[in-house]
Amino acid sequence: MDEVDIIEKVIRNIAHEVRNPLTTIRGYAQLLTQKLDTASIQKSQKMIIEQAERIDGMFNDLYNAFTIKEDIIVGCLIPDILQKALDASAYHDYIIIDDCDSFHVPCYMNRLLLCFNTFVNGFNWKYFPDARLRIYVKKGTFCTIYFQYTNVIFDASLENLFFYPFQTKHFFVKGTELFSIYCIANRSGWDMDFNYSNNTFAISIPL
Repeated sequence: MDEVDIIEKVIRNIAHEVRNPLTTIRGYAQLLTQKLDTASIQKSQKMIIEQAERIDGMFNDLYNAFTIKEDIIVGCLIPDILQKALDASAYHDYIIIDDCDSFHVPCYMNRLLLCFNTFVNGFNWKYFPDARLRIYVKKGTFCTIYFQYTNVIFDASLENLFFYPFQTKHFFVKGTELFSIYCIANRSGWDMDFNYSNNTFAISIPL
């Protein structure tokens, strides 16, 4: 996809999200110009502050998605890293890691852990309590880590969903999770893909 197309998609998506709280702010700001009782004034002020903080939170999430921390390439035992991170997660009961051969992969370990934690902890488990996540690894020219969600169906009409920061907010808590993972993968030289037929995200690390 052309870089200009990506930028356009990102801007359109952000603008769509920001317009909602801005509309609320305009409405309550107009009410403040009228002669209102103290309770109505306080309510309007409260709503304006809440929506302004909501917009600030959106841009903080986007800033964090774009901000890729410095990291160094080290030899990683992928299954061991995934299992260690899973044990520290509050959602470990929802997740299964398939057994696989233990092998070293040269990669940015901290970035990979961040992607893993985002797939696990960023998913909206409260909204989809029956959902489960299966993680498995295949080795070839690439080390490919698969994240397969079951008992939940991602909208197959979400074209190029990685380029829409808030498009998956129904499935992920902030809505910028997949965008963040895509940014990390892109900056790290990894491939990222999504298979609609089985709800599986894949990160491929060259060996």
